[in-house]
Amino acid sequence: MDIKNPIKQHTAFHHPGFGRRQKKYHAKGRPLDDDALQEVSSLVGTNDLQRDMLIEYLHVLHDHFGYLSQKHMHALAHFMRLSQVEIYEVASFYAHFTIIHDDEPCPPAITIRVCDSVSCMLAGSKKFKESLENNLDPTEIRILKAPCMGHCDQAPVAEVGKKHIY
Repeated sequence: MDIKNPIKQHTAFHHPGFGRRQKKYHAKGRPLDDDALQEVSSLVGTNDLQRDMLIEYLHVLHDHFGYLSQKHMHALAHFMRLSQVEIYEVASFYAHFTIIHDDEPCPPAITIRVCDSVSCMLAGSKKFKESLENNLDPTEIRILKAPCMGHCDQAPVAEVGKKHIY
């Protein structure tokens, strides 16, 4: 036993990182939901999913369910061999997609998006949105602010589904 250098004695029997490679692999993060896997595979398929088609796949899921749930985005990430973060970043970037977290209830079937850009605000979109909120049932229709919709010449603009209302 070398009393002068106890570290040297320790490294002779146990080197740094010893045993790390012997552990079995186990999946990390949220577990895959079997129902979500089945639903996503029936809507977008499972073979030859292309990265450049990600937005189109998200549109297919959003159009079918009316929102994007975390479990469906996780299933899509699994089939596309992408990280969940990559799917979430793309989905959360676009205002058209509604993302629902696990603990949130599903949104109403109808969503009205009211443009809140400068030209729409000057044309009265704030009053229009308040009027909708006061006269419509929030359990049946959801009303949201939305970024510019590109119809500034016909402001204020709202969107129901994919149709614009002037």
